[in-house]
Amino acid sequence: MVEENDDKNVLNDLLVGTGGAVDPHTLDKLITKVDELKESGKSFDDRSVDKKAYGLDIGTSRIVSMKRGEDPASVDSADQLNAFIAVSETKFLKDMLVKNHMAYTKIRDEIAVLGYDAQQFANTFNSEIRRPMKKGLITPDELYAIPVMKEIINLVLPKPEEVAQPLCFSIPAPEAGFEADLVFHEGILKKYLVGLGYKAKSITEGMAVVLSELADDNFTGIGISMGAGMCNVCFSFLSVPVIVFSISRGGDDIDIAVARMMHETVNRVGVIKEESLDFIRTPKSNLENALIIYYEDLIMTLLNTLTGILSRSEKLPRLNQAIPIVLAGGTCLPNGFKVRFEQLLKEVKMPIAISSVRLARDPLKTTAMGALISASV
Repeated sequence: MVEENDDKNVLNDLLVGTGGAVDPHTLDKLITKVDELKESGKSFDDRSVDKKAYGLDIGTSRIVSMKRGEDPASVDSADQLNAFIAVSETKFLKDMLVKNHMAYTKIRDEIAVLGYDAQQFANTFNSEIRRPMKKGLITPDELYAIPVMKEIINLVLPKPEEVAQPLCFSIPAPEAGFEADLVFHEGILKKYLVGLGYKAKSITEGMAVVLSELADDNFTGIGISMGAGMCNVCFSFLSVPVIVFSISRGGDDIDIAVARMMHETVNRVGVIKEESLDFIRTPKSNLENALIIYYEDLIMTLLNTLTGILSRSEKLPRLNQAIPIVLAGGTCLPNGFKVRFEQLLKEVKMPIAISSVRLARDPLKTTAMGALISASV
C-alpha cells in the first residue's frame, strides 16, 4: 500500500505534464492503492479492512459520524446540528432540559443547549441559534466555539473501544490567505480526537467525496462538496489529490443574501429552500426567484474558479478519457440542482473533458463515508 506520506513523492513523479509518460513503478504503486481503497469501500467484511474505524464529517452545518455496522454490507451513522444556544442557568431550565432529554452542557454561568435540540429550543422561544464554525472553520468570533464543538462531537462519536482506534475527520481545503486558520482548526480537532484515544488523521472534503463516489472510476475525477459555509473541490487522479481548493461561499451565503433582499428572516428562507425550491419548475414567488438567482451565482463562481485553476496549472496528469464530476453536500439537495449545474457547466470552457455530472448517493453523508473509507485502510 502507498502510505499517506508517500503521496507527495508519488505525485511529484506523476505530474510530468499532459504529454509526458508515467513511470511504471509509480503507476503500480497507485494501482495498488486504488485497489485497497476499493476493497475498503465495497467489502467491509474483508480482513484487511479495519472494522472499528470511524469517519467523521465536521461541517459548518452538521457533524456526522460513520462506522461499519454489524452487517458487513451496512454502515451506522449519527449526526447532529453543529449549533447551540446559550441561556442563563436556572433550576427551572435544567429541570426542563432533563425532563425533555435535551442535550446541553454548562459553560461558565450559562447553559448551552446543543445540536438539534438547540434548534428546537430556539424555535420554541423565538431565539437565534449560534454556530461554532463559520466558512468551514472554527470561528474566532464565538467565545464558546471550541468547548461546544467538543460536546457536539461527543454526541455522535462514542469513546474508542481500544487505544489508537482509527478515525479520519474532514477538514476544508486551504483558502488563499487563511492557511493559518486552517492549521489551527485542524490542530484543535486532531488534538481533541487523539486525546479521546483515537488515532486521528484528516482528509479534505473534496477528496472524501472522491473516495465515497468514484471507486468505479478508479478514484479519478472531480469531487465537489457544497456545504453551508463553503464549497470544497478536489481533482483526483488514481486517488492522488492533484488539485485541492475551496471557495468561501456556500448555502449560508445564499440564505443571508435572499433574506436581506426579501426582508425575511434567514430561518424562513432556509425552510423554503429545503422544502420547496425546485430548479425545474417556474418559481412561485419572488423569494424562490431570488434563491435561484443566488444559487446560479454560486455555481458560476465555483465553475469559473475551477476553470481558472485548471487552466493555470502547469502540471496535470495525462488523461486518456473524460472524467466525471460528482456533487455532494446539503446545498445540492433542491430538486433539479444537478440539471441546472449541467446547464451552467456548458457556459464555461473547461480545459479538461467532463464525461458526466453526478449527484452523490447520499449527499449529506458522502463526506463521512469517504472519511470512513480512508480510516479503514
